[in-house]
Amino acid sequence: MNTTKTNDEQRSCVRPTAGAGGCKSLRRLATGVSILLLAGGPAGGGNVLAQQMEAGRGATVLTLRQALNLAVEHNPQYRQTVNRLDLLGLEQRQGWGAFLPSVDARYSTGQALRRDVSWIGFDGRPAQNPSPEWVGSSSARMDLYVNFEVFDGGRRFRERDRIRAKVRADRLNARVELDRILAQVQRQFLTVQRQKAQVALERGLLADRQRDLELTRQRFALALDRRPDLLAREFDVEQQRATLREAEGRVETAVMNLRVVIGDPALEALDVAESLPEPFDPASLNLASLVARARGESPAVRVQEEQVQMRRASLRAETARWWPRITASSSWGRSANEDGQTALFDLQPGRSVSGNASWGFSFTLPIFDNFRRSHNTASQRIELDNALESLRHQELQMELDVRTRFAALTTDWETLVLRERALELASQRLEIMREEYRLANVDIQPLRTAINEEARARRDAIDQRYAFALTLVSLYEAVGIVGEEAGIVTVPEQS
Repeated sequence: MNTTKTNDEQRSCVRPTAGAGGCKSLRRLATGVSILLLAGGPAGGGNVLAQQMEAGRGATVLTLRQALNLAVEHNPQYRQTVNRLDLLGLEQRQGWGAFLPSVDARYSTGQALRRDVSWIGFDGRPAQNPSPEWVGSSSARMDLYVNFEVFDGGRRFRERDRIRAKVRADRLNARVELDRILAQVQRQFLTVQRQKAQVALERGLLADRQRDLELTRQRFALALDRRPDLLAREFDVEQQRATLREAEGRVETAVMNLRVVIGDPALEALDVAESLPEPFDPASLNLASLVARARGESPAVRVQEEQVQMRRASLRAETARWWPRITASSSWGRSANEDGQTALFDLQPGRSVSGNASWGFSFTLPIFDNFRRSHNTASQRIELDNALESLRHQELQMELDVRTRFAALTTDWETLVLRERALELASQRLEIMREEYRLANVDIQPLRTAINEEARARRDAIDQRYAFALTLVSLYEAVGIVGEEAGIVTVPEQS
């Protein structure tokens, strides 16, 4: 598979939605962690070599955009949600169907048998039938009924409005679910990137430990180091090998989890082609614009707005029950009654000669129904008030989520700056300690401490980049634009 990344694929990871500076910053998110990995020396080269080995074994190398597209096609939860959207058109059609007449056709046929053992004579006396026999008759009837509600106080219009609002709410709920699935795919993809970056780092650290061991062996041969110093170096190498193997195991687990969340059975082996996205200063984003966009576009908020419309339509429909109702009805039918089995299953009873027809209007005036209408109207009014409160709560919760995650993104960025500064200092200290060790100014123990601190600083820097990327995905999820920022139309807008 071609692993060349187009500009669209690079922008599909994460990019800001407000402020020109933010957009430029987020479009750099697919460039990776090359600066960080260069600090590890051979680590970056090991990562590229590992990708080439995976591709050589027949693994499918995916970009984030390709992983998202495959999830759209194969993720079971995604497909189930899309399938449920197909029912919404039929549900909306029901709102218009209430304005059409109801038409029913009825057909009945049967046979009756009678056996008389006596009869009443002309003189009024019962007489015994010397040879009673069964006498049969058959019948068939066909009817057509048409009913149409002429006036109902506008209840059907209100019910149509309620159904339309419900369909819109269901579509928005589907968008929330689809965005959640896409965010899950992005998180799993980022996890694989993080674990691969850690493997590359641990591989570079192992190479450093082996070089340090070789130096100590040379010094031990010159009687500059003792046997315990050499054993300590060998211990560090074996410890680093174990750490590397654990990191490789986490990569295997992360890849399997990504394969499951994508849901494509054809992906027997896969790999990711990109490094962790490069962070940016959240100051380039406009928090007020993000909050305003979330208030206008967040599916969760819009769902509550549609709930308000549903409750308002239900209240109006319940109020319409106080109006009189006018219903028109008409029926046409014909029947046949014959001796024997002549009319049994006759599809043309009466042979278009005999028949009946009727039509009429009914006028219903509601007078008293044991206060059911009053109770239902009050109940719907309370439901409307509660829906308005739920909308207000959702708007407050949405703003809280956006501001909280933006604050977390800012914290992650500032922490990353501090982590990289700490890594720079740890690297400088390690370089000095190694030079002092070569000059025999310090023994091996301070050098080992400096090595461990520098390795921990490099691991912390990778973890912080991963935390920043996850927080950015969470921010997009709070705004409700995960699919939009990935360039995927989850639920098309209704025309």
